[in-house]
Amino acid sequence: MHYDLIIIGNSAAGLSAIKTIRAFDKKMSVAVFDKEAESAYSRVLTPYYAGFDTDKDHLYIVDKSFYAKNGIDAYLGDEVFRVDTNKKTIYTQFDTYTYRYLLIAVGAFAKQSHIKHEKVLTLRNISDADKLRKLFSNAKSVAALGAGLVSLPTLSHLKDDVKKHIIVSSDRIFSQVVDKSASYILEEIFKDKNVFIYKHDDVESIKDNLDGSIKLSLKSNHQIDCDLLLVGKGVLPNIDFLKGEIETDKGIVIDDFCKTSAQDVYAAGDCAQGRDFVTGKSVIQGNWITAVEQAIIAAKNILGINVAYDGSIKNNTTEVFGIDVAVVGYNKDDAQNIEFYDPGRFFYRKLFFDESGFIIGATLIKDTNDAGLYYNLVKTRTKIDIFHNLNQFMNYPKFLSKLNYR
Repeated sequence: MHYDLIIIGNSAAGLSAIKTIRAFDKKMSVAVFDKEAESAYSRVLTPYYAGFDTDKDHLYIVDKSFYAKNGIDAYLGDEVFRVDTNKKTIYTQFDTYTYRYLLIAVGAFAKQSHIKHEKVLTLRNISDADKLRKLFSNAKSVAALGAGLVSLPTLSHLKDDVKKHIIVSSDRIFSQVVDKSASYILEEIFKDKNVFIYKHDDVESIKDNLDGSIKLSLKSNHQIDCDLLLVGKGVLPNIDFLKGEIETDKGIVIDDFCKTSAQDVYAAGDCAQGRDFVTGKSVIQGNWITAVEQAIIAAKNILGINVAYDGSIKNNTTEVFGIDVAVVGYNKDDAQNIEFYDPGRFFYRKLFFDESGFIIGATLIKDTNDAGLYYNLVKTRTKIDIFHNLNQFMNYPKFLSKLNYR
């Protein structure tokens, strides 16, 4: 069967592409393929579901009727295992299909631990969340290997009486997400919640205990008895099935039009590697907003609406142990920065700017409803002295009084 557009992937990017296409063109023949037999859902909410803070129904963004209503042929549960860009053909476990245009939005998969055991799990999809939810229901002690945007929120949604352990190879938690000061603030919050943190450490072996739990032996010689180990060491893009067909680096290399090296093939989302708005470097941003933006750009170009993407911006928000955390743009300590911290409220703001005074990033802890403001400050290349003039409006007098950049 032939389609004008085939979309591989049914999450943020795939869904946004469908909506964009149908906003401009009701007749284009479109098919979406995904290895999961699920309607589009939010992966961001899977830690809440695994930890019993929400129901499965709340994960779904659309129901299965969405596809038929929009004239989309949905092949959910039919994985694409090969693409031939010369023949413009995709190969699935059930059939082959040809396309005029192809959008690859396959996302990423969770990095696995070198330790293999039935109670060593990752969280990337609904199936993973179902398994964790079942084990969490009777868990008395849970350990997480890696402290990032999946493992920490998942751990934080467990019941208060569950013992929680965090094992990281680096010198701080959230090391790939927030700046050093923010890491140390979060560590204090976690310790206040009776979370055990093991830094500069790793799991060397696992043994089964007689009561059905497992014993983790760490590099530091510590031992942890727990009911399961959740691995949260990041993700890798799903690109192996494209080798030899499309230029890849860490992900699928795309230009500012979200085009790949292959004719009429586009990519978006967690599998796509494109220009960072702040640094200009080619990166995989790995967040929902970037996936949506790239998919819209790709869809418009497929429709013949010539539009370029001005680059992705790091934008991650989460909630851990009742505390909201948000990071926007470039937030490494090698950039100029100012910060404000109220330890009584765990309220933290850090603003990053370049040598010319342009705001390039921010870290926020507690009350992160203004994260969108900081995103727009980065996006509009606002100078820090202009932001200084918002003192009274923003009601951050202590924070903004530090903004003496001229």
